[in-house]
Amino acid sequence: MVENNVLFTKNRGNGKKGEETLIVDDEHVTIQSRKGGSVVVNFRGSKDEIMKIVDFFQGFNEVEPLMLNIAGSGDVDHYFRGISEIAQNEDDMYHIRVTLQFLSTTV
Repeated sequence: MVENNVLFTKNRGNGKKGEETLIVDDEHVTIQSRKGGSVVVNFRGSKDEIMKIVDFFQGFNEVEPLMLNIAGSGDVDHYFRGISEIAQNEDDMYHIRVTLQFLSTTV
């Protein structure tokens, strides 16, 4: 269900044809807002789950646009800023952080 997921969408061209999406269960995601519109998305999961996330974000260039949709609340435009190294805790869970920048538009 969309209500329990965080959806990341990158658009590689014109229209839906060039879109790539990553859907992550919200149980595995925490989001921290920082000053200046910066957002840190923390992921926690098995090695396979984290590798899927890394594969999605690894192809991004810095300041490449993407959309973030939390629990079906609607797409919000962001820029990709970076991805951390994979870390493993004693509980055999893997962690990674992705930093995004809110894309503000001036009218």
